[in-house]
Amino acid sequence: MSDENEVEGLFLTKGRLEGLSDGIFAFAMTLLVVGLDLPDKSTIVQSTGYAMDTLVSLESDFLHYILAFLILGAFWLSHHTQLHSVKRIDKMYVWLNLSVLLFVALLPFSTSFSGDFPKVPVGAMVFEASLFAIGIAMFCQWLYATQGHRLVEPTLDEGYIRYIRISNLVVPFVSVVGIIIALTGVTWSSVVYLTLPIVGYVVYRLAR
Repeated sequence: MSDENEVEGLFLTKGRLEGLSDGIFAFAMTLLVVGLDLPDKSTIVQSTGYAMDTLVSLESDFLHYILAFLILGAFWLSHHTQLHSVKRIDKMYVWLNLSVLLFVALLPFSTSFSGDFPKVPVGAMVFEASLFAIGIAMFCQWLYATQGHRLVEPTLDEGYIRYIRISNLVVPFVSVVGIIIALTGVTWSSVVYLTLPIVGYVVYRLAR
């Protein structure tokens, strides 16, 4: 008898999908550090002053690296939680999951781009647009899986389903705020993500 979580015609089980997702999340989180570019070795001056200036020049890169790593970690935890509630998968769900992973894999580039253009608003907007896309893709994936309890147990609590749906929109909401701020010419709009713990807590309290 075939695995009930196996996609008919694809021979892809839920476990294989989880393995692929975990691998891409882990690879993207590791690749983020590549965006911390050091000057060419031939131009490096062996002095404390030069070393300190180099560290200061990487301030924007470090900020975006830390933000991207922590937010991507939160996305991974949310993704894992959602997949735990999904009891079976189909082809549409697989493609929706791949759309999430598409934007996850793109985030290291977006993070590096924004770090390289700290004084240009479009740099921050690229970063914020990438996080917006991941959040919306995860929202659509969860919405598809839970609408009419399509891929989850019929007994799964509606309040829990609603809470996860709203939670998936927290990062996209903050990202839109960041993009709007960037459109005004502000170059430090990415610091808006520092409000995520507060916004997330408010959503949690309201959903209880």
